[in-house]
Amino acid sequence: MSKNLVREKLLTIMNTKVYTQFNPEQLVELENELEIYLKSGDSGLTEGNYFFLMEMIFYVLVYLNQDVDAQVIYNTLRDRLGESSYKMVIMRATLLQINGDDKGAIEYLENLLKDDLEYETDFVTYVSIAKKLIAIKTSSKDLNQEAVLKELVALTDKFPLDAELWWYTGEIYFEMGQFEKSRYCLEQVLCITPFNYTCFARLSETLYYEALRSKKQGKLELLDKALKNALRSVELSELYLKGWALVNVISRELGRGNKNDLVKLSESKLKEISTKSNTKDKITAELILNKI
Repeated sequence: MSKNLVREKLLTIMNTKVYTQFNPEQLVELENELEIYLKSGDSGLTEGNYFFLMEMIFYVLVYLNQDVDAQVIYNTLRDRLGESSYKMVIMRATLLQINGDDKGAIEYLENLLKDDLEYETDFVTYVSIAKKLIAIKTSSKDLNQEAVLKELVALTDKFPLDAELWWYTGEIYFEMGQFEKSRYCLEQVLCITPFNYTCFARLSETLYYEALRSKKQGKLELLDKALKNALRSVELSELYLKGWALVNVISRELGRGNKNDLVKLSESKLKEISTKSNTKDKITAELILNKI
C-alpha cells in the first residue's frame, strides 16, 4: 500500500476514533502499523498530522496497558508542544488515572476548571476538560449516576452543540430506564451529526424498549419509528450488525413472520456479516442467527 493510502487510512482511524472500539489484537496491529509508517519518512505528512498520529499512539498504548511507553510518548509531545493545550492536559490526567491516582487527576482538572476558565478559554478546551473530569469521576465512583447526570445536563445547557455530551447524557438516561429522555438526547445527537449510523441504531433500540412498556396503540407507533431508525442505520452502513439485528427483532415484534421481506433480508445480511466481518461481529452474528 502506498504511503498516501496508509496516511489517509491512519488519519481516518484517528478522526473517527474507531480505534476506541478495537479489540486487543486490532490495537496491537494498529500500533505496529503506526510505528512502521512514522519511521517511513512520508514527505506528505504535515507536522500537525504527525502530532495527531502520535496522540493516537498514546491512547492505543493506554488501552494496551503499556503505561511506560505511553509516558514516553507524552514526554515527547510535551517537549515539543508544552503542557498548556487541552489535549496535553487530558493526556496528563489520563496518565495520572492509569497510575491509580484518580484523586490527583480529579484535583488537577478541577483546578483548571475554576469559574473564570469557562470564559477565558475556547469552547473546545473547556468542554473537553469538563468531559474528561466527569469520565474520571464516574470510573472512580466519585459521582453516583444522578450526580453524573446533573453535571452532564448543566454542560449540555452551556454547550448544546456538543454531540458527545448529548450521547453520554442519553446513555445515562437509558441505563436509568428513562427511555423518552434518552430518545430526546439521541435526537439532539442526530441534529448535530445527521449521518451517525450508530446513533440511529441506538435510537431504534431506545424506541424498541420504550415500546415494550407502552400500551397497544402507542406501542405500534413506537415500534414503527424504531424500525425506520434501524433501517436508516443500515442504509448508512450496509453491514452494520446491530442495525440488522434490530431490523429483525423489531419486524418480528410487529408480527411479521419468517416470510416477511424485511425478516428475510435481515437474516440474509446477518449471514453475510457472519462470513465477511471482523471476528467479533462474525461470532455475534452467528449467535443471533442461532436464536432467531
